[in-house]
Amino acid sequence: MAFVSTINTRRHLFFSQTALNGSLFCKPTAIAPMNYKTVKRKSTCKQVMKQILESIESGRLQPGDQLPTEQQLIEMFGVGRSTIREATSTLSMLGYLQSIQGKGCFVSEDLDPVKATGFALQDLQAATNIIDLVEVREILECNVVRLAASRADSEDVERIQTACSKMKDNMEDLNRFIKHDFEFHIALARSTGNQLILEMMKRIVEKIHAEYDKFRPHALFQRDEAILTAEHIVNFVANGEGEKAARSMQEHLNLVTTEIKRKLPDVQRVKKKL
Repeated sequence: MAFVSTINTRRHLFFSQTALNGSLFCKPTAIAPMNYKTVKRKSTCKQVMKQILESIESGRLQPGDQLPTEQQLIEMFGVGRSTIREATSTLSMLGYLQSIQGKGCFVSEDLDPVKATGFALQDLQAATNIIDLVEVREILECNVVRLAASRADSEDVERIQTACSKMKDNMEDLNRFIKHDFEFHIALARSTGNQLILEMMKRIVEKIHAEYDKFRPHALFQRDEAILTAEHIVNFVANGEGEKAARSMQEHLNLVTTEIKRKLPDVQRVKKKL
């Protein structure tokens, strides 16, 4: 069965019901179901994302173009609603897509800088400014805890709580404190159940750790504040309160931003032409 979707009111793309191993955007030609291969369920989200990205990078989807509706994508890919939402939300987080309430999901208008960074932030070397790194982390991690609040099971919560407790137990040992702080943030990312988000968090946090050694919470009172906000995050995630968890995460990350501004008062965010 073919679907017709109006793209930006300028043109039409025709969609055929397809399996994940096929092309996302294909001609309205009937294809026998026997040509489809069974999809490995554990990688459905990645396969959906891959095909959407291929359509963007090949030019079949242009900046400003609208994607098919959520229901159409479900039928086209033969996957569940949660898989489609995870794929589109991750691509939105990466900057490839933009969701507009009441209108739908669109390809980002400002796509070239996003594509230049590389999918999944594979090359973070371009982030030469400490503020750039912190901004990326804030955007990603505040969304991470929102997802964690809706997906974390008891085992995930226990893992997050353990890392938080180890931070508290090692307040006076800066190196151990930093180690367990890293474990805390990675445990949150792991609880989303999204492997791509987990890998992104590992890369970003590792990069930031390498860049801002001198901005770490050296004073005990700063570590105490970090632990307090971390404990709030644990509680909100455990109770499924995503927005409160995101606000607490912002407070948690603001401790680092404040320290950067205190030690390097001349550092400021300068918008660069990309």
